Amino acid sequence: MAEGTGAPEVVWAEATTSSVGRSLPLSTTLRQPARTVAANALPGVVLETSPGEVDQGDTLYVVAGTPVRAVEGTVPFYRDLAINLEGDDVAQLQQALIDLEHLTGEPDGDFGPRTERALKAWQKSLAIPQTGTVALGELVAVDSLPTTVQLGDAIVRGASLGGGEEAVLAPTGEQDFVLVVTSDQARMIPAEATVEVTWQEHTWPAVIAGAAQDEFGNTEYELTAPDGGPVCADACDTLPGDAQVTLRSEIVIVPEITGTAVPAAAVHTRADGTAYVITEQGETDVTVEGSGGGVAIVEGIEVGTRVQALAGATGGLPAPAPESPATDDDSSPDDPAPDDSSATTGG
Repeated sequence: MAEGTGAPEVVWAEATTSSVGRSLPLSTTLRQPARTVAANALPGVVLETSPGEVDQGDTLYVVAGTPVRAVEGTVPFYRDLAINLEGDDVAQLQQALIDLEHLTGEPDGDFGPRTERALKAWQKSLAIPQTGTVALGELVAVDSLPTTVQLGDAIVRGASLGGGEEAVLAPTGEQDFVLVVTSDQARMIPAEATVEVTWQEHTWPAVIAGAAQDEFGNTEYELTAPDGGPVCADACDTLPGDAQVTLRSEIVIVPEITGTAVPAAAVHTRADGTAYVITEQGETDVTVEGSGGGVAIVEGIEVGTRVQALAGATGGLPAPAPESPATDDDSSPDDPAPDDSSATTGG
């Protein structure tokens, strides 16, 4: 306050180049529903389990010394496989043997001597009895490999199985991107907000496609790409196949604007709605492009222009004192000191 007048003290601030905006760092959950692709057909005690990422021929779990292996295919294995059989299940076994380099050619679904020899070669490489047959329960058909599988609740080490238990679950291929926020956070998020979702080196823009309340009163926002497609666009195969994946994200509540920055308190509004600042030349019309954190981005003045603002309201901008004739001792504790802090107010 100016002594004896009661009027606010005026200081000068120099316009700089800066940015304003506001964002909210949160996490997006990728939900990948799974379905049951196989029931257990082997009785005995579970000795090992290997859920997670699997590929052609990999072991999923071991029951009483017998491994259960993944094979790519859409037809469930429903019988013992042996010579002279035909069918799609045989073709799936043949494709696995081809992929594992024990068989050449194309799968024809006919379990002949070539398939039997190739199966024995695979069994030899696995150090298991070379029977040339596959008992029901030793193979599980999974729609697409490699993928990430889950095991049923009953398939745990040490459990005793009798057969029929839900054994293997694999992703359906659906990918749902969901942003879960509290009610307080939801009030801060405009419907048109942009969400940036990050996974490793990828950053994808997303928009809010729908909202629903969960059982705890939180808001679940459904996210899609701006064109309505999946958030991960053409890079969905880079994401893990787990049932739930947490992705770093940021909601842009106020888009960032960069330009000539002045303290918000330096901007005045006339009765007709036009804005101006007071420079050393007097009132100067400006257009306010954005504001935040006590800083306004304006058009109409250049960087370096000095504007008037109220003391203590420089918004982080430098506030040099007015020029005056130099003397041997012209400083006083009441003179405003420069402030070197930045005016950036990003999220």
